[in-house]
Amino acid sequence: MIKKLLILLFISFCTSQITAQTGSTVIGELNNGVYELNQHQGALVKAFEWTFRDGTKVIDLKIEQLSNSYFLVATCAYQGRKRIAALNLEQEGIRFVLTDDAQYKMCSAVACETCKFFLENNKIVACKCEETGTISNHCHYKSTPGAGFYANFMRAIKLQKD
Repeated sequence: MIKKLLILLFISFCTSQITAQTGSTVIGELNNGVYELNQHQGALVKAFEWTFRDGTKVIDLKIEQLSNSYFLVATCAYQGRKRIAALNLEQEGIRFVLTDDAQYKMCSAVACETCKFFLENNKIVACKCEETGTISNHCHYKSTPGAGFYANFMRAIKLQKD
């Protein structure tokens, strides 16, 4: 009986430690109606470029409100084509927080000049071509867990400090 109780206690302790280790970092704030990134902007750029792993370069990085949600959006270029990537942000008062469980969304232009994210219920669910206004194979959409991006971001912050 005591052995089972100790095993149960150990399992519940381990589970609570795993759930308590969720990472989050403040990356910006709302200042007089303007969304501003904080001192981690360089680390965010590095994290996007490292996450792509193919030579993609970030052209522009900003916090955007799409529908009723906030996203960190990177406009990028790869071999003369545009790409956009986004991660959902949590808003805490005037601060914007990036968490390690955020979703990483990417959209690459194939046969379209400018692809945009398509939202449904305040979530990015696809990409659409701005010229045709339709969801089609002109824009490639990919969604992955953002844990890899977050790890790259933490690594970039650490490298900046060293």
